[in-house]
Amino acid sequence: MRKLCALLLLLACAAAHSQSRSLPAPPQTAFEQHLNTRLPLQVVLTDDNGQQVRLAQFFHRRPVVMVFGYYHCPNLCSTVMEGVLQTLAALNLPKTDYALVAVSIDPSETAAQAAAKKLLYRNLFDKADMHLLTGHAEAICTLADAAGFHYAYDAASKQYVHPSGFLIATPDGVISRYFLGVRFDRDDVGSALRQAASGRVGALAERLLLLCAHYDPTTGAYSGIVMNVIRVLCVAMVLVLFGWIALRRRRWR
Repeated sequence: MRKLCALLLLLACAAAHSQSRSLPAPPQTAFEQHLNTRLPLQVVLTDDNGQQVRLAQFFHRRPVVMVFGYYHCPNLCSTVMEGVLQTLAALNLPKTDYALVAVSIDPSETAAQAAAKKLLYRNLFDKADMHLLTGHAEAICTLADAAGFHYAYDAASKQYVHPSGFLIATPDGVISRYFLGVRFDRDDVGSALRQAASGRVGALAERLLLLCAHYDPTTGAYSGIVMNVIRVLCVAMVLVLFGWIALRRRRWR
């Protein structure tokens, strides 16, 4: 029985490995880390109150946590933002210690959509100085390019392909640290905020490979094919185990 379980586990790993190699790498789906690069603070965007603002307005002698995404995203955007909010809530820092700025990469989104999303995020964490911004395509591209946030619109799925994570900038608007993924270590984020507050630049973040979500070029979206293969094999292991137990009981009787 042990040999059978080990065999099924090896098959699961082999299937996951073969599936991960069969699909090409996602295009434009990772942060290009531009540490020590100054963000274009002169960029004009629209806040969640519908007012035009310069990015510089959010840098008042404090670091800024900046998250890129779009507000009607059906996939990662809300998950990333929830991870950021949960981490900041765990730090329990005063509002004056940092600003949280989210920027929509979809130029068709409006301040009303940003305001509606902000209400939802407030239910998770209402102690952050939070600003959800929208803007014209040129302004968004200028800011995203400076931040190293590369994304692409897929017309077939009507979704944006984009990386997951966020960055922290110093009070002068210099990129100090990147965090990749959807869940983040509280102590690391706290340390990065203190580092950025003093104007220091951190180290490169390790690139994160999530095997359970691959980009499918045939649909222009992410696919859970690897996890599905593993789930099927796990179910097969459970069925084999129950069959083995039933057989042993029959022989005992």
